[in-house]
Amino acid sequence: MMIQPTRLLIRLTPGPLRPKLGVSTLNELRGGPETLLRWLETQLGLPTFEAHRASHVTEYATVLEKITDSVISQSLQTDRWATASELLSRRDELLLSGWDQKHCDTLPEVVRDLAVAADEHRFVFPSVSDRLQSVLNALDDGQSLPQHICILADSADRWPVRWQRVLSRLTIQPIDEPALHGSEGRSLHQAQSIVRGGAIETIQLDDSLRYVHTLSQSAAIEFIAATLLENKAELNRTVIVCEDDCLAMQLDGCLARYGLPTMGASVSSPAHPVLQVLPLCLTLCWEPVDPQSLLDFLTLPICPIPRQAAVALAEALTNEPGLGSGAWEKTFHSLCSEENDPEGRLRERLDAWLFCNRVKRDAMISSRLVRDRCALVAKWASGRAILMAKEDETQELLIHALHVAAGQASLLSELAESQGNELSQPQLSRLLEEALSAGVESVGSIQADGGPIHARSLAEITDSCHRVIWLGLGTGDARACRWSADQLESLRESDIQIDDGTHALTSLRTAEARGLCFVEDALLAVLLPQDVEKRWHPIWLAIRTAFSETARDNPPVLENLIQAGDVSSLSPFTFGIESKSVQAPQGLRPVWDLPVDLLKDRETVSATELQDRLACPLKWVFNYQAKLRSSSIAQLPNDFQLKGSFCHKVLEHVFGNGDELSSVEDAVARVERVFDERLPLDAAPFAQPDKYLDRQRLRKELSHATRVLVSTLKSGGYRIKGLEVEVRGEAFDKPFVGSIDCLAERDGGEEAIIDFKYGGKKYEKWIADGKAVQLATYAYSRSKEAGRFPAVAYLVLADGLFYTPSGGPVQGDDNRTVVEGPSIQAVWSEFETAISGAESWLTEDGCVPARPLQTLEDWPVGTRIVLETNLKSTDCQSVCKYCEYQHLCGLRQLL
Repeated sequence: MMIQPTRLLIRLTPGPLRPKLGVSTLNELRGGPETLLRWLETQLGLPTFEAHRASHVTEYATVLEKITDSVISQSLQTDRWATASELLSRRDELLLSGWDQKHCDTLPEVVRDLAVAADEHRFVFPSVSDRLQSVLNALDDGQSLPQHICILADSADRWPVRWQRVLSRLTIQPIDEPALHGSEGRSLHQAQSIVRGGAIETIQLDDSLRYVHTLSQSAAIEFIAATLLENKAELNRTVIVCEDDCLAMQLDGCLARYGLPTMGASVSSPAHPVLQVLPLCLTLCWEPVDPQSLLDFLTLPICPIPRQAAVALAEALTNEPGLGSGAWEKTFHSLCSEENDPEGRLRERLDAWLFCNRVKRDAMISSRLVRDRCALVAKWASGRAILMAKEDETQELLIHALHVAAGQASLLSELAESQGNELSQPQLSRLLEEALSAGVESVGSIQADGGPIHARSLAEITDSCHRVIWLGLGTGDARACRWSADQLESLRESDIQIDDGTHALTSLRTAEARGLCFVEDALLAVLLPQDVEKRWHPIWLAIRTAFSETARDNPPVLENLIQAGDVSSLSPFTFGIESKSVQAPQGLRPVWDLPVDLLKDRETVSATELQDRLACPLKWVFNYQAKLRSSSIAQLPNDFQLKGSFCHKVLEHVFGNGDELSSVEDAVARVERVFDERLPLDAAPFAQPDKYLDRQRLRKELSHATRVLVSTLKSGGYRIKGLEVEVRGEAFDKPFVGSIDCLAERDGGEEAIIDFKYGGKKYEKWIADGKAVQLATYAYSRSKEAGRFPAVAYLVLADGLFYTPSGGPVQGDDNRTVVEGPSIQAVWSEFETAISGAESWLTEDGCVPARPLQTLEDWPVGTRIVLETNLKSTDCQSVCKYCEYQHLCGLRQLL
């Protein structure tokens, strides 16, 4: 059997091309310049040396260092990596265009600098031009290529000069332009004629060309899957053109759900969890440690820290966001205790990954530290991959991702070492971006037999196809030319013909137009919502220009067609429509009928529990009886919560032991010192550079609040007995649980309770209206021991406001605000009576009310002490504000 000559189908546009569908081919290659170059090197026995681009950039950056006082010197000093990368790309273009690297006064200044850099330097990593020269040298030395036919999709004069010299040594055959495959007289045939440069005539849409607009991406995917399900006979003859790989993967998922063969769409992304270990590990080198990055590291699905330890540390971080906080240290010592870690392996691993010699964020980081962190990641990733490869059921994609992560860590280590002894944070970010550029290919579904074909561009269609569904009609901008018009003119005068982008773009658009001409039966164009924010794809723009004004500007909307029950206008891309009634979400449910024997009283009481019990028994049941909890999602507290909890902790550090109050200025100084010490540990989000203004504002607020607190208590003759004082006593024949923010005492034994609140304007009104039930509960708990009700007050930390009721005020100076209101004893008496009179749901009938949803007439007597009667339509009751059960009671509907 005679072997046929090698058939090479080559185009100027880079990238591979799929083989002809349904046909077995031998000795045939399809692709761009890189495909042809690899074939030439293989046939001539030349080494195929394709190093990572980072290696080329690293070498070129070193070469450029010998240039001083030039047009590129300042750029090199500012951003060495980006400058070297850009200049390397320019050098490659120049070499392919015939530049001999010699100095010439007529060349642009930057090119003259590149010539000086290249003078007498032998590059380790060859450029594409060098590889082409090696091919020419081999042919000149008498080597020959096997029989072949190289079919060029673009004329040779569009190729760079260096390539033209190689092409002249090959057996070249121009491509045969395909005939228009659409049936003559149909709208598809007209569209194909237009993109091939034919006369523009108004296109009247028919079943060979359909255009539809969808209001959501999900609707578009469901529509295409339903269409393919309805037309299974056309499934393997349909090409899906979709530039967005993520969207194509979503479509694959929908096809699998419909039971249809999938396309095997894939996406390459550095966002793979395994590839995040390296960048997150490096963020731990900067001080103060960013708690969000630390939390992200601990919650990675594939993490170097053992899962149980990572979860425990992440939970500590969500309570007090900072490496080294009280919660963190407590958890760390528990995990690494003699009981839990007798051999010390966990401590050793945590020390290696979480603790290193950190540097300030505005300082330089040593290359040695970067290399050590990279070595740690590389060792972990490669070791994990080896272990997983020995398992009975190997996870090939995950193992591959681990090998890629190890390679990226090793590459970054080499890059960091090549940059000198120290790196700035921006320089390290540049190197990291380069090391992670490749990413990992993720495949959602296999390329199943008999399924539709996925193409990222019309240019990938190189053979006849029956139908095409074009999903997404927008496109990105073409790459801009690296050279200015003056530089291009100077280069041309020196006989260096640099492509300004025209040839590359022409090649791409020609290939796309050619691909469209291969469609035989029908084309469906789907306009997505995001397309309106992009440029029209030039091929589609040429087609839609020939539409009537109505068809062009007001295409049919898929959702409207479905609502009307008529999708015949989309034929042959039809699908079945079935109407089903949708069960409405649960409405407001003011009363829940539960078996009374399932309800039982608690064994302890607290201020919050009593308030919830009266304001919304349903919330009380969900929380304390059913113990319903939202799913555990590790996340840092929001700024408002963190400010409040951190201010509490600072005050507790300073005044928690209880003692005579020092001077106001001394107290403020101590608070500010503890604030500065503990902020990076207990509230690290505010220690980050972008939170400078928030940090200073919070420090000023806490200092002012401290001044108000100490001044008031000193002038009133109080000393602080303690902060976070455990409550004692009983209520409703049950022991109290909870703690008092601040408990003060005068020489005569008179006590005062101060409740710290970070911010809010409601506390003055609560005192005035006799609704300070939390203060009343704490006061009652102390009254049993002291024999009398203490004075009470709210301290609003953000504003430095000290509110105390006229009926039993905290004594002090003008820093306090005495609010006209009932005594705290009267508030407790009313609160206690209201609770006792509103317990029938618990003890008798089991009809558990959601009182915020009831009408005012249904509220038991006294409940208005915890419920508002004059709420705005946009407001909700206090008991509902942070409630996790709003979807259950119907206050918030599920969408």
